[in-house]
Amino acid sequence: MLEAKYYRDYGHNYMILQCGQQEAVRSYQYKILTSGKIGEILKCSVRHVNGSTYYYYDISSRTSLDSLYRGRKMSRAQVKDVLSQIQGIYAKLAGYFMDEAGLVLLPEHIYYDITAKRYIGLYYPDHRPEETNPYGALLSFLAEHIDGEDRDLAERVYRMCEMAEENCFFVEDALRILEEDEEPVMETAREKIVQGEQDLVITWAADHDTAEDCTESEEYAHKSEKKNLFYPVFALLSVLGIAGAVAVYSMYELTQREELVIYGVLASMGVCLFFCIAGIFAAGRKKAVTGKERDKESREGYFSDFDEELYREPRNSRPGESAGCPQTPSLDQVLNRDMDLEMAGYRPEPGRSAEEGGWNAAERRGQAQPDDYGRTVFFDERAVGECKLYAMDKKNKNHIELREFPCTIGKMAGCVDHVLADSSVSRIHARFDRQGERVLLTDMNSTNGTFKNGLRMRPQETVEIEPGDEVRFGNLNYCYR
Repeated sequence: MLEAKYYRDYGHNYMILQCGQQEAVRSYQYKILTSGKIGEILKCSVRHVNGSTYYYYDISSRTSLDSLYRGRKMSRAQVKDVLSQIQGIYAKLAGYFMDEAGLVLLPEHIYYDITAKRYIGLYYPDHRPEETNPYGALLSFLAEHIDGEDRDLAERVYRMCEMAEENCFFVEDALRILEEDEEPVMETAREKIVQGEQDLVITWAADHDTAEDCTESEEYAHKSEKKNLFYPVFALLSVLGIAGAVAVYSMYELTQREELVIYGVLASMGVCLFFCIAGIFAAGRKKAVTGKERDKESREGYFSDFDEELYREPRNSRPGESAGCPQTPSLDQVLNRDMDLEMAGYRPEPGRSAEEGGWNAAERRGQAQPDDYGRTVFFDERAVGECKLYAMDKKNKNHIELREFPCTIGKMAGCVDHVLADSSVSRIHARFDRQGERVLLTDMNSTNGTFKNGLRMRPQETVEIEPGDEVRFGNLNYCYR
């Protein structure tokens, strides 16, 4: 653990580490470190104070890996991104012949630049990592913050931790373990393929059965349609026959015998027309009755279970109730009964009714006795209530509810828990934590600072806040209650 101090000067936040060797100022690593040629590591300047030399690392608007994923889970892509960028930092250091041991692989000292969306390492020439396991702290952090639902990722990360205990383990080995195709993964993939084929066969069979059912329904509908067209067609033919007979009778001079034939044709056509019209009305009425019966059956089927449950004989019937139709109390009776039981010191048990013993005596639950009726019990509002920051500015009506911890605030949506859309607020401005009954506030290297009761906090400083304290993020003022 490095003994780091934090300082703010002229709009910049600095992390200060002491230089252990005075002659290190003349070394090659020192010159490359302070030149700013390597953009993958923090910019560094050197200051001499009271005969001692200090490294000043600029950490403005940057968040450590530990703070970035505190209270969050890392996916496979995020783990791979961290390891890949660390590998790139090592490659850059090797290109400038820098000692790789100087790169600090501690989660609290691996910083993330939100603007550039990249990780930036801390190079400390006096750093002496553990020779046995220099990657131990980083891999332990990844193992604690990975998504537990991804079993394969968990197995790979734990395998990295085991191999890191051995000698000659590098970040390339961690990436190889993360990217390699293992046999269990292939077996799982094959199982998924087989299962997919089975699902495809089942789906095809279901579709095939459905197609056959549809074909049968179509044939039945086609026959019904033909049957329904019989009466209209013959009615039309009867009308045409009557019209033809009338036309012949009016246009030609007919003998008595021909007139009798015409009368017979008209009578026959009239009878056919009558029966056709009667058949059409009968078919329409039958269709309407069938539709009503189907609707009635569907409604009866929908409500049958409900009616059966409603009128089912209760387990413990009360005196005066019939076996099939219990006396249902009114809404007022139910409310009055429940209110009386609660006032007498009884509490309802979730999922059970009063008849089933759902109202348990207060003595059995350790709650207030029936003798305590009428008393007033004082309680601690902080113990049962939620912590909240109330906005004090007229233009700001955005209160902050602290429900879950850790809780981060800032203006960058997706990276913080509460978004404050104000230009004076940093992307990741501050973080709230809870330790028992204590609520802690930490400044996350904010540009315009975090204030408690008017006093500006140092970068990465953690203070306890109490009810009544005023907290300010940039230009936004809040009162903690």
